[in-house]
Amino acid sequence: MAAVAAAVLLGAAATPGSAQAPGYDPASSARLQGQVQRLAAIIRGKLPESRASGADGAARQFLQRLQDASPLAAEKLLGNQMDDEELNSRVDVFLREHPEWSGAAAAPSEPPRVRVAHALRDELGDGVSEAQRLEAADRFLSHLQALSGQAHDSLIAGTMADEELASRVKVFAADERAQASVKVTDPEVEAAAPVVEAFLNANFGHVNERPDSICYRGSIEEKGKKRDFIIFKKRPSKIRIHVIEGGEVVGVIAYDGTSVWRQSRGQPAIPVVGSDADAVIQSSRFDHPLVDYQERGTEVRLKGPVGGPGPLTLRIRERDGTEMESLLDPKTYRELALRTRREGDVWAETRYSDHRRVGPLYLPFVQEEWHDGALRSSTRISEVSLSPGLVDRFFTLPSETSFGFMEYMAALAVIDKRDAKPARAGGGKGDKP
Repeated sequence: MAAVAAAVLLGAAATPGSAQAPGYDPASSARLQGQVQRLAAIIRGKLPESRASGADGAARQFLQRLQDASPLAAEKLLGNQMDDEELNSRVDVFLREHPEWSGAAAAPSEPPRVRVAHALRDELGDGVSEAQRLEAADRFLSHLQALSGQAHDSLIAGTMADEELASRVKVFAADERAQASVKVTDPEVEAAAPVVEAFLNANFGHVNERPDSICYRGSIEEKGKKRDFIIFKKRPSKIRIHVIEGGEVVGVIAYDGTSVWRQSRGQPAIPVVGSDADAVIQSSRFDHPLVDYQERGTEVRLKGPVGGPGPLTLRIRERDGTEMESLLDPKTYRELALRTRREGDVWAETRYSDHRRVGPLYLPFVQEEWHDGALRSSTRISEVSLSPGLVDRFFTLPSETSFGFMEYMAALAVIDKRDAKPARAGGGKGDKP
């Protein structure tokens, strides 16, 4: 009924002497014409004097837009059931969306979804990816539309004030956190928790026994080439790697939790940036991804039943979008493989074997890196030391270049060679007893 009445009304307003449509009701038409006059008066009061003559045209466009966007609201208006406050608010939104009526220039604005995602940045934290913020923005827009169609229209039109948006986003984010804190009922998530606990107990011991630093020596073979190394790591994310050739350190690369640097033999230490730095930072992670996963907001699911014929598979998704699959031996809970895919990347797989006990830990002494079904490199650990007493300064870029770590190691090598020389018979001038 409202659609027919609006069409008749708009046609009559455009051509006052036109023929009457079938079923035309003069009394109804009079009431509708009254609403048009009421609307035009409101619009005229909001336009500058130079634009007031266009109020009738703006009224007709407003009615058509209202009919297209919300037939129920149009019926409410044409039935004289919409109060002045609501009508004024809707007119304000309409005029902001159509600045041609007031002569104002349209204010540039970013898309509503992106604007909400930016407003959510502070509420959700830096650990949330842009894709996750956009997903949250979609949920916010649906929530706002259900809560207040008028506020939703204002946001879509780009006319909602930043202060109002920030306030609404804060309430929405608080509701999201409250829902997230509710006990998880997903059966795969619930089934994963005891498996993770068994894995941690079997491989890392009690939390109070876990080391805060570790040092291990080994060798890596890739493309037919073999190289020895020593790696030092300290909780939570410090790493220093010594490259060994002929028993001497020929290169160092390190990350102190803030910046990456490297040093080659005979050269000063220099900062490292870009993809090379990213690879070092990713390697600096001290704890396994399943350690304290719930506190970090990481989602873990158990795929398949416990007691099946194959390994247990835990699917891990971290807040930054990184996906992993950890394959565990169902009897010993030793990790057999860890597959990793960062957002937009391909799967990489590390296979573990030769697990040995070192203090409270069970560590794999053989690691193989596989990509696209092909073996890329093999790493073998020969020696491990827990809590070797590493100081933070050991990981930072040397400030003194005249006598850095490389020079110190070279001096030790000279001393070792001197001490290794056989003593001359009978002694001689300058010889020590």
